[in-house]
Amino acid sequence: MTSTAPLRRRARLAATAILAGTVLSIAASPGPAAAESNGNAGAVYVMTNEPSGNRILVYDRATDGTLGAPVSVPTGGRGSGNFEMSGNGLILTGPGREASPNNFNGGHRFLIATNTSSGDVSVFRVGPHGLTLSDVESSGGTFPTSVTYHSGVLYVMNAGGTSCMGGVPNITGFRLDARGELTPIPGSARTISNGTLSGCAQVSFNPKGDTLVVTERGSDAISTYTVDRDGIATGPIQNQTTGNGPFAFTFTQTGKLLTSENFQGLAGQGGAAAYDIVDGVLVPIGPTARNFRSDTCWIVITDSQRYAYTTNAQSGDISSYTVDPDGTLTLLQPVAATIGLIASDQAFSQNSRYLYARSFANGTLSSFEVQNDGSLRPIETITGIPPGAIGISAR
Repeated sequence: MTSTAPLRRRARLAATAILAGTVLSIAASPGPAAAESNGNAGAVYVMTNEPSGNRILVYDRATDGTLGAPVSVPTGGRGSGNFEMSGNGLILTGPGREASPNNFNGGHRFLIATNTSSGDVSVFRVGPHGLTLSDVESSGGTFPTSVTYHSGVLYVMNAGGTSCMGGVPNITGFRLDARGELTPIPGSARTISNGTLSGCAQVSFNPKGDTLVVTERGSDAISTYTVDRDGIATGPIQNQTTGNGPFAFTFTQTGKLLTSENFQGLAGQGGAAAYDIVDGVLVPIGPTARNFRSDTCWIVITDSQRYAYTTNAQSGDISSYTVDPDGTLTLLQPVAATIGLIASDQAFSQNSRYLYARSFANGTLSSFEVQNDGSLRPIETITGIPPGAIGISAR
């Protein structure tokens, strides 16, 4: 292991504190909630991104999609307290692939969190009675805001500065072992195409794990990197976009890339785009599918691969799309649901029955049941999420 002793000690001390029962509940309603107890259907995780100490809020999920009061679990690192304009700062993964927010059916063995201000990454083991912190490792750069995993290899996107504007952004690779401990991969760090002005938003593996994608909303580019069997990335290859302002993204199970496009926040110009990936090069699948909303930023797809949903930050709502087998996106509802100003990141529960989405400005978490026709039925809205929170996953 090449990680430093202080970092490893910090992880062990935090894990010991959790096991000793010192994790505090910050419930919005009376009574504590046991984190992910055996009788619950699943859980939703929200990262607070607080500079005084980053935390994971764990909400038990009932079979009807409602959420219990949260339990607060420290990451052992510090957040920025800023709206970092990024995707996948908090992911769930199994031994093979990611499970949330990228919906790859990868299991729920580890929860991985980025600590922006302290420049490190936290790994939790997910158990029947809660989260156990197993490692905190330096991210290999500054301002880590996005993370991705495939088959033992983890890559971190280091934004270099607030909202990836300034500094020297890069991606850096690690090995994640069965104990939940990270080891840096020597020689894995790679620059991001447009550097200081890139506005890098997300890094993710494709479903096969042979390509990494980085969206650069500021420079209107999508960078790709091919990844070999040793986990070493080669690139970047800079690709033109269909529209403008690629932000967060997801994939179909067959590897079609679906990106949101914020068009630099211009009113009514939001949309989504789809691409094939051939030897690391993007091939557009049709034109931008406009939703006529403003500042489209995050996108997720159902297990069935039939429906995709975007959050539109300035409009404060969610748009829905149908997804054809070839990846073609068709607008279903411009406004499928309203969640509040600065609509931000979102995640599905297992089997995509429930969708959870946050309003950054309101500090709320909204729950919806996904209907057979792709419409969203509101369930509840939870308040009290700290300002600056970014990152959500669910199971």
